Amino acid sequence: MTPSHSHYQIDFQPVGKRVDAAAGTTLLEAAIQAGIDLASACGGMGMCGQCRVQVITGEVSPPNSSETDILSELELGRGQRLACCAQVIGDVKVHIPKESLLIGQRLQIEGEGAVLQLDPVVHAYQIVAPPPTLTDLRSDLSRVLDVLRDSFDLEPLQAEPAVIAQLSPLARAENWRLSVYVRGQEIVGVAPAETHPLGFAVDLGTTKVAGYLVDLETGGELARAGVLNPQIGYGEDVISRLAYAHRNADGRQTLAAMIRETLNELLGELVAKAGVSRTQVVDACIVGNTAMMHLLLELPVSQLAVAPFVAATDLHVDVKARALGLDTAPGAYVYTPPSIGGYVGADHVAMILATGLDAVDKVVMGIDIGTNSEIVIRKPGRPNLASASCASGPAFEGAHISDGMRAASGAIEVVKLSENAVDIQTVNDAPAVGLCGSGIIDAVAELYRWHLLNHRGRFQRHAARVRKGRHGAEFLLVDARKSGSGRDVVITQEDVNEIQLAKGAIRAGLEVLLQATDTQPEEVEEVIIAGAFGSYLDIQSARAIGLFPHMPHAQFRQVGNAAGVGAKQMLLSKQARNRSEHLATDADYVELTTYPKFSRKFALAMLFPNDDHPS
Repeated sequence: MTPSHSHYQIDFQPVGKRVDAAAGTTLLEAAIQAGIDLASACGGMGMCGQCRVQVITGEVSPPNSSETDILSELELGRGQRLACCAQVIGDVKVHIPKESLLIGQRLQIEGEGAVLQLDPVVHAYQIVAPPPTLTDLRSDLSRVLDVLRDSFDLEPLQAEPAVIAQLSPLARAENWRLSVYVRGQEIVGVAPAETHPLGFAVDLGTTKVAGYLVDLETGGELARAGVLNPQIGYGEDVISRLAYAHRNADGRQTLAAMIRETLNELLGELVAKAGVSRTQVVDACIVGNTAMMHLLLELPVSQLAVAPFVAATDLHVDVKARALGLDTAPGAYVYTPPSIGGYVGADHVAMILATGLDAVDKVVMGIDIGTNSEIVIRKPGRPNLASASCASGPAFEGAHISDGMRAASGAIEVVKLSENAVDIQTVNDAPAVGLCGSGIIDAVAELYRWHLLNHRGRFQRHAARVRKGRHGAEFLLVDARKSGSGRDVVITQEDVNEIQLAKGAIRAGLEVLLQATDTQPEEVEEVIIAGAFGSYLDIQSARAIGLFPHMPHAQFRQVGNAAGVGAKQMLLSKQARNRSEHLATDADYVELTTYPKFSRKFALAMLFPNDDHPS
């Protein structure tokens, strides 16, 4: 509905739920209307302070006395409000912090990957150094360096002041029995004897962030967790965020600070789960697409947002963890792998590493489906891999869909139609409040299978089960009496169009890459599908709407968060880091937008397969 003077649109992020509400509606009431479970122990009386949100853009009523009592001037200045007090007086975009949600969203952080031989960049050395005496006045650092030289033939080593400051009190507290963490020629931290060094691996996605804590001596994973990328409030896709960073003088700093704070909080959650100390975290590897890495490192982005989409750097970067706001061992580094080209970044390299796609002796296609999707083809006899990136957009995450949402409680994730019924499955089996990506794909596939949509994706208006809605033709999935929001859950013509755009971008990208590598669809033997959305995607539904070209001999394999697995591998193995360097150098990048007849391929790819699809 187009907002009028009496109704406005509230965009709740990072949940990805939009709702129209009347002027004067509180943000808490709008959240309830949207089926979002905001914490509110006081029942919306403005007393508990649990329903804190941040107004990113738009107009709400001025803070009332309850808010000025609970929130500081600084918090109010940053746009923080109590959802039960702030009333809508215009279109609003709202960020809901994790702690204000009763039930979190499902985040796919598991993934498959090969086991590698342990060879981390940082090693721990167990030493017992002689304490100072009146006849041995060597400095604290000198006596540690001497033991490392004499016992392990390590020299010359250095340590920066932050590490030395950690060393002196700890050595005395531990009677000079220490674990010394060494990276190349540098001491990056010290700890009590027999304390294992740990690594922090991150897949920094456009929508979701997955973090892993691993033991660098055993290779074991100690903890894992996922959070939503808070930058969503400044744009659901990378181009929107790059535009924000370009338009605003402090845009880069704002987005960098936001994700750095989130990463540090994520690390804190992991070490608390594992019952270890932050000072044991001596190395980190963060992967993400080119835009996400630029925003993390606060690199210039103006040249990345416009053709020919040139990165500030496509090489790997080693940076001190503290420079990115991470509270770790004082000398710890963050390694960010190289990128291939355009928006094909370090996460794509990590996915290839994790799946071993670069080493197989058959024709394999890899697809990491997300807001920004990456594709790669491995063809034996062809010297290089070929990779491309397609802007599939956030529709698969539930954005730009009338009742779309991310995979939170109550999101419809499976849809099956029969002659007289609609069968659904929701996240947590909660009453339905909207559709997440897998549910949207299922719904569109079923509508097409039952001839309620035609080849061009248009509703067959004469069909008895298609009705006229506020936005034109629509199909009722869940009646308001059975939904969790008290509102009908529908899929509209506009929703179908959004899915056609998203699937068309991926399908066109796949066809271009096949053509660019002179590969026939019949030659493809395996299709590896990675990414959070890809983990829950029903392959049959995806094929039914034509997301993939017809590849009759291909076996489909869903591997989960392969980028996160690749990040862990690069923490545990120097060889994996070396492979990443070679992959990025040797892979051929294919720019889709300049490929001959790409626009026509994209237009055709938005259509549904023109088959006789049985009901």
